[in-house]
Amino acid sequence: MEVLGTAATVRQDSPGAVLRGRIERMHRACLILTFGGGTNEIQRDIIGMVALGLPRANR
Repeated sequence: MEVLGTAATVRQDSPGAVLRGRIERMHRACLILTFGGGTNEIQRDIIGMVALGLPRANR
């Protein structure tokens, strides 16, 4: 995507699609690995309870 720039985002059925739209299709289908919601808060609670001896957070 960085090499082709905006041309890599052209869909398969559009005129001028690079590599018959394969790059755009693979980009849409790729798996994105990110931290789920609340992960940082849970990690902070664990550190607070175990390392700092704080009480568990109320939710």
